[in-house]
Amino acid sequence: MSEEVKKDSPEELWQDCLLWAREKDNDFKERCRVAGVNSEKLPLKELAALPLQPKPEPSASPFARLTLPLSGVARLMNSTPYLVEEVDDWAQKSAFWLRSCGMTLASILLIADGLDGEGPGWGVLEGAKTMQTTVVSLSARPWETVSECGASACALTAELLDGWVKSGEGPGTCRTFFCLTAGVSEEQRQAWQKYLGYPVYLQWGLPGLQASLVAWECPQGGGFHLPIDSFWPELIDPQTQELTVPGVAGELVLTALRRRSSPAIRMRTGWAGRFAEKSCRCGSPYPKFIPEEF
Repeated sequence: MSEEVKKDSPEELWQDCLLWAREKDNDFKERCRVAGVNSEKLPLKELAALPLQPKPEPSASPFARLTLPLSGVARLMNSTPYLVEEVDDWAQKSAFWLRSCGMTLASILLIADGLDGEGPGWGVLEGAKTMQTTVVSLSARPWETVSECGASACALTAELLDGWVKSGEGPGTCRTFFCLTAGVSEEQRQAWQKYLGYPVYLQWGLPGLQASLVAWECPQGGGFHLPIDSFWPELIDPQTQELTVPGVAGELVLTALRRRSSPAIRMRTGWAGRFAEKSCRCGSPYPKFIPEEF
């Protein structure tokens, strides 16, 4: 297992997270009170004793669950606030993903117009900056500028990938594509890859938790790697809300071990799947989540 995972154990991160939530998060305290749960020094292995946190509503106010004054927040994007250390962790995980997909210091990344300012594209931008990779943010029609700037990778939305196909233009100098839109079907991705002739990688985020890169697609395919030193996973039966047994699919529930601005403790995601039972052949230290339909 890599040093990145070893640096802070999940248990140590969890105890810090729990202490903060017990002192600052009124929503968490109320859920525990209603459930009759004493959360003091609860070990991570007993996390299931805590009540579930609902999946964030898209219309929810970003200010409703802040655990500190807004002046203490480094960035507020859509419905999600971020502290400096939360932004740093997001950038580190983004850089990890980009490297795993073959990007290097010598790469040039084109981020389609507007995406570097908010949400998923911004997370990828920060990852590229961490790698000290050149970033180009020029056009809402990236197929027209990709070869001019010599970009070897492009990060763009599903809409722009569809636009690229409709344009009739080839991939130019680009050899790696990152789709920043959630909920893309495998059929749609395969159609892009067939046309472009190069891989299109996916990532997953959840507004209210982290806009992107809560999990990212394995470069070997077959699922998404989930960084357990940032997000601790559980799988539950969505009907009974009980933990599933190993190897059985369930709804993914996440605890954000490093999030303080608006804690997420046993947050439901609505994402169904199971975890691979063996280590991934790509060499990632993180477990692989395999999405499935119930």
